[in-house]
Amino acid sequence: MKVLTFGTLKGGVGKTMLCFNIGGILAQLDNKVLIVDSDLQGNLTNNMGIDRTDPDLKTTYDIFNIDEPQPTPEQLVLHTPNKKIPNLDMIAGSIFLHKAELKMATVAGREQILKNYFEDHSEFFSRYDYILLDTNPSMSIVNQNAFLASDAVLLVSDVSMNALEGAQLFIALWEEARKRLRAPDNIRGFIINDFDSRNRLSADFLEFIKTSPDTADIRALMFDTIIPRNVRITESELAAVPISQYDIRSKGCEAIASLVDELAAKKIL
Repeated sequence: MKVLTFGTLKGGVGKTMLCFNIGGILAQLDNKVLIVDSDLQGNLTNNMGIDRTDPDLKTTYDIFNIDEPQPTPEQLVLHTPNKKIPNLDMIAGSIFLHKAELKMATVAGREQILKNYFEDHSEFFSRYDYILLDTNPSMSIVNQNAFLASDAVLLVSDVSMNALEGAQLFIALWEEARKRLRAPDNIRGFIINDFDSRNRLSADFLEFIKTSPDTADIRALMFDTIIPRNVRITESELAAVPISQYDIRSKGCEAIASLVDELAAKKIL
């Protein structure tokens, strides 16, 4: 079992999209995959076609709600909630995660709740080849739980300087936090998304990363594979299926499949 989390401090850069589509490709390759929505916006949950208004739905909030006993994995995990995507299970997200943040604020060991949950139920979670976590753009307690529980954290950026600065700030903040938590350095990659070859801005952004002395940290993490701007990816999310099922011949699908190959070659997968 390998645990990967997609993170950064800039919103709208494609973390959810990559979590959903990489999970979908891995599932299609006959891996058992669990995706976890740790973002209170719940976009990953929406992508899977899950009704977040269901009052009986157990979510990531129930892991972190210290006022109630944690649910068992059997109660929490949705098995193949989207029948179009076999082998892909899910823990849904919840808007109430912000309440969990407040409740955990003074709890000792609050950053290790998710890691402990996985370990306490290792017999259940070890059935998965991969667990992929989506996060919101912050260094919240919930997100620190995700990063700490991960074998690899993958940073995601679009072709804007704000996104690049968000990734660099993430590196600095997580370096400080992980040392305090006595955790290893698990940031393993930097993914460029939404690259438009027709746009000079995209080319300039890539050149800046490759040549600037201020981006050595990012350059060391950057994958060769770059995800292009592709409308078919957006369409696939609206259809609630990964791009590999929606349009396997699209440039977006080819790029994400290439990224999966690169992740495997670097032994991140």
